[in-house]
Amino acid sequence: MAEQRYAHVRALDRGLRLLVALNEAGRSDPAALARIAEIDRTTAYRLLETLEGLGYVSRSQSDGKYVLLPTVRNLSEGLTRSDKASRIVAEELFELLPHVLWPTDYATFERGWMVIRETTHRFSPYSVHRAMVGRRRPLIESALGRAMLAGAEPLHREEMLAIAQSARATDLPEHRIKEAISSLFEDYSRRGYAWAVDGAEQGISAIALPVKVSESVLGSVNLLFFTSAMAIETAAERFLPSLRTAVAVISARLQKQTDSEGL
Repeated sequence: MAEQRYAHVRALDRGLRLLVALNEAGRSDPAALARIAEIDRTTAYRLLETLEGLGYVSRSQSDGKYVLLPTVRNLSEGLTRSDKASRIVAEELFELLPHVLWPTDYATFERGWMVIRETTHRFSPYSVHRAMVGRRRPLIESALGRAMLAGAEPLHREEMLAIAQSARATDLPEHRIKEAISSLFEDYSRRGYAWAVDGAEQGISAIALPVKVSESVLGSVNLLFFTSAMAIETAAERFLPSLRTAVAVISARLQKQTDSEGL
């Protein structure tokens, strides 16, 4: 008896092609995914909404781009711990926004730099920027980087500094780096947060905290404001309690996720 053949299911084919495209891109918008998967844009939007409803992908509130979710971990190896963390961080940053109004960023260390993965810039009434996801910030000179360094274990910190030097992500000579890190630890221990004035951009100041899970630092969260608007100490007095609470919730949720996955 001949094996029965069934009609090709185009919707399933296109949906899987979108997942493959997103796996390859890591993070992307519907238009780009449509090009990669070679399907029309309208179909891509419709399928992505379906996949989101089924829990396979998530759309970032920061920039409208899609990322894979843990549901597809058996289908794709492109899902990273950072991708899963970004979704949780984004949710908590948007919970924080009405309480602080100033924009906040979440960044992770990548190839010598701090790279912004989630942000509330598009929705903050005080932001002059919109497209921030993917932008790099220096490890030593930015509040994001300083918080990352302050929260890292010694071996991890030394590795990050070595990579940053190799990537020319800092202009400081080696002896100046050691001085800067020593000063950073003393200041962070006294204040309880990292900070920078004109660190990544002229006229912009920031305070920041590390995001840690099981004593390992995954990234950092900052709060930015105009340097002319207030001093670092004033910003910390007004916003650090809310920022600290948000980071604590983020860490707790990430810890729960890690425990549930047995990582």
